[in-house]
Amino acid sequence: AYSDVDWAGDPSDRRPTMSFCIFLGDSLISWHSKKQTLTARSSTEAEYRALADTTSEISWIRWLLADLETSHSSPTDLYCDNRSAIPNCPQ
Repeated sequence: AYSDVDWAGDPSDRRPTMSFCIFLGDSLISWHSKKQTLTARSSTEAEYRALADTTSEISWIRWLLADLETSHSSPTDLYCDNRSAIPNCPQ
C-alpha cells in the first residue's frame, strides 16, 4: 500500500488532499483520493491522518480476503514519503 498527501495544496482553504493505492501482488485493488476535512498544522499531521485512513482500508481488505478464505498471513507493507512520519527515520 502507498499513501501520500498534498499538504495545504489548495490555496483557498489550505486543506490537504490525501490519496492511497493498495496492491495485491501486481494488481491495483483499491485506490482513493479525497480532501481531508480538517486543516492540518503540519505535513506530518496530514500524513498521519492519511496513513490512518489507508490502514483502515487495509484492515477492511484483509477482513474481506479472510471472508473469501484467501487470507494473507504476512504483514502488509505501507509506504509513505514523509520522513517525519516514519518512526526511527533519520531527519
